Amino acid sequence: MAIHVLFFGFAADRMRTRELLVDPEPDLSVGDVFERFQAVLGAPADRFLFSVNDEWAPRDRLLADGDALALIPPMSGG
Repeated sequence: MAIHVLFFGFAADRMRTRELLVDPEPDLSVGDVFERFQAVLGAPADRFLFSVNDEWAPRDRLLADGDALALIPPMSGG
């Protein structure tokens, strides 16, 4: 299995995909996964919201096999 990482807004544009799979590792946190993609995303973690399995999650939340992690960037518009 894997952890499904979902990208929204400009994050999906910069990653050139809306979803990636990440191999689960012991003690893998939301913040650890974000750090893997931070250089491409070009924004600090404190500007993003995160959810795991459709519930808001902090960066220190540990991930398990089969989890869905959403990286939600700041939005603008009117």
